[in-house]
Amino acid sequence: MTLLADWLGWLPPIAVAILWGETALLSALAPGPLDRLRSLAPNAASGTCLLLALGVALQDGGAVWIVGLLALSLLAHALDVLQRLVGQRAEFSRSTE
Repeated sequence: MTLLADWLGWLPPIAVAILWGETALLSALAPGPLDRLRSLAPNAASGTCLLLALGVALQDGGAVWIVGLLALSLLAHALDVLQRLVGQRAEFSRSTE
């Protein structure tokens, strides 16, 4: 069972590397790479915190670390949603003239 637990412990770091690699690739291929990176970073940060919380849980880490990482993920998610709403504000407004 410890072999399986040791193997599962490698999954979150690999997933984080893939997540940020994908984020970097999508940003590099976009017309405005830095703007795209700014728009994708909060989402990637949220996912990173979730994956790190999973890694801590798989390694039988402390509950304080897990809760802290989940709270950071929630903050990053809220920033992502706020950023998307601000970007779409013009679409929600209507002209009364």
